[in-house]
Parts: sequence; C-alpha cells; structure tokens
Amino acid sequence: MILNASIFGQFFPDTLFFIPMNIFSVVFALSWLLFIYPTNWAPSRFQTIWAGFQSTILEMIFQNTSPNTAPWAGLITSVFIFILTVNILGLFPYAFTATSHISLTYSLGIPLWMAVNILGFYLAFNSRLSHLVPQGTPAALIPLMVWIETVSLFAQPIALGLRLAANLTAGHLLIFLISTAFWLLASNLLISIPIFIIFVLLFVLEIGVACIQAYVFTALVHFYLQQNI
Repeated sequence: MILNASIFGQFFPDTLFFIPMNIFSVVFALSWLLFIYPTNWAPSRFQTIWAGFQSTILEMIFQNTSPNTAPWAGLITSVFIFILTVNILGLFPYAFTATSHISLTYSLGIPLWMAVNILGFYLAFNSRLSHLVPQGTPAALIPLMVWIETVSLFAQPIALGLRLAANLTAGHLLIFLISTAFWLLASNLLISIPIFIIFVLLFVLEIGVACIQAYVFTALVHFYLQQNI
C-alpha cells in the first residue's frame, strides 16, 4: 500500500466514482460558459443575476476612478471574481483554499503591480520620479526620502499578496480549532452548544472575510493603477 506523502493529499482525491477529478474540474469550469453567455434572445434568471452581479462589482470597485483606468476594468473585475470564487469554494467541506498560499497570491499580486508601475513609468516617467520626493521635503532629507519611498514602493506587492493569504489562513485555522473542540466535547452539551454557536458565527464571519479580502485585493490594485496613470 502506497501512502500519499503530501500533507494536502487528503484535499485532492485522485478519482471520484472511478473518474479522474481532473475531468470533473474541466467539465465544471467549461459548464459556466453555458450559463454566462446567453443562447437565446431572452436571458435566463441566472444570466440576469450574473449581469446584476457584474454591474454591482463594477460600481463598487470603480466608484472613484478616472477614464484612463477604463481599459483595465475587465482585468480587475476578472481578478475579483476569481479570488472571490476561490475564497468561497475554500469554505466548503473537504475543500482547500488556494488563495491561502502565498505562491498563488504573489503570482497574482506581483505581475499586476509590475504591470501598473511599468505602465506608469512609461507614460509619465518624470511624474513618477517626483512621487519619490514628497512636496516640501527639506533638501537634506531628499536622499533619505528617496530610499524610504523606494522601499515602500517595493513593499506594495509583498503586502498585497501577504494580506490575502494571512487573513484567509487565520480564519481557516480558527474554524479548524473550534470545530475540533466541538467534536471532542460533543458529549458535553453545556460546553458543545456554545462552541457550536461560536462556530456558526465564525463561519458566517469567514464568508464576509472571503468577500472583503477579494474586494481589498482588487481595490488596492485599482488604487496603484490610479497612482500610475
């Protein structure tokens, strides 16, 4: 008998009803195309909800924006929907939240940060350099301020990816600890019932955290974009 050496192997079963899980994943991902894109002149209920969801997201993320950021609306909205979907799916039983790993969050944050900064230096090089020295800085402090602003600039993608992964990991860890305590103390109703109530409230809170963190990630990307364009 061969055991799976990966500590996350329990979250990824290889087969389901003797069918590889990869096939289920591909079919499930492609099935969204049947619901998102209308096949007749009258949209279905799901398509109406999806259109309202998109308009709400666009209004929420781009409420304080400029015409120059309009071409980025599709990309930022797609990133928001992707992060929100992964965060919500990670709350299902026997599921694993991929956005709790910095390998994924940095894979999203660093390329987006580099793209908006490269574009900003390309469009307005002198203006971007002027941001390294705040207005009214004494001449003696200019070299120090340049170093501080440069470090803060390169700290943006680190904070962008780490914030998302840390918040989700902390919430999932609390859910795991409380659910374990409830399971071990299930025989004692006086203790298990309050723990179960706390678990339900924490789970609801974690759903809100999953939505808020997706919004915070995309809102920061949009903020960085506004600074550079």
